Amino acid sequence: MQAIDCSQCGTTVLAEKYSDEHTSIQWLGAAHDACPLMRAGEVRPAGAATGAAGSVCPALHSTIDQAARDGLIGYSMRSEPVPGVLR
Repeated sequence: MQAIDCSQCGTTVLAEKYSDEHTSIQWLGAAHDACPLMRAGEVRPAGAATGAAGSVCPALHSTIDQAARDGLIGYSMRSEPVPGVLR
């Protein structure tokens, strides 16, 4: 994961891109304390209805997506185990 600062508020998070659609974000502090949009109640926690972890801020996602397009964050090649029989 790579540190990146939100272009809107300057909040620093750790981010990793796996594809254009898949972004992993690790907040370095409490998201609602760090992000003014979350603090103001303009952004709700991700998966609030489903119980998924994490929080989503459109400004932060835009920053990360732009950093990936600019080559500042590379795409990670994560591999998942393939089910099968070990011999």
